[in-house]
Amino acid sequence: MDATSFVIQQAERRHIEGLIPLRALLLEQTSSASYVCRTPEECHNWKEQYRHWLYEVLENDSDIRVFVAIHGQEVIACSTGIIDRRAPARDCLNGYSGWIQSVVVAPSFRRQGVAATLLKSLTEWFAERKVSKIVLESTSGSETFYISQGFIPDQETLFIREI
Repeated sequence: MDATSFVIQQAERRHIEGLIPLRALLLEQTSSASYVCRTPEECHNWKEQYRHWLYEVLENDSDIRVFVAIHGQEVIACSTGIIDRRAPARDCLNGYSGWIQSVVVAPSFRRQGVAATLLKSLTEWFAERKVSKIVLESTSGSETFYISQGFIPDQETLFIREI
């Protein structure tokens, strides 16, 4: 595949069934992350909830944007951007913070500029919406890529509590 053989666009309902196996690469095949499924039941449950979430947010939530990369008719990659309104701080005076999650490229299309193009689309969308700070959590092995895209590792520690 060459760099001109994929198209980036906002995800639509017709892309939902192609998004689920892509996100499964992240949630079912990443070994070290806290969000990885541990049982077949967990795998089934997230897929059903993700499908429902996509149907809800793709057309009804202006603070969430899912982009897909399409090659032919196939969804080969995706990324999700979420706008969060926080209290202003030195590095985010207007309080609009962007969160990037689920940047996933199908294995046979990796290292061909797809993820970088998805990030560019998200960054442009965030800029249009006046987002002044973008945050993401990286999987092991992707840090170098994100640094090459202008992201800086932070010294804060992420804590998680399930309720």
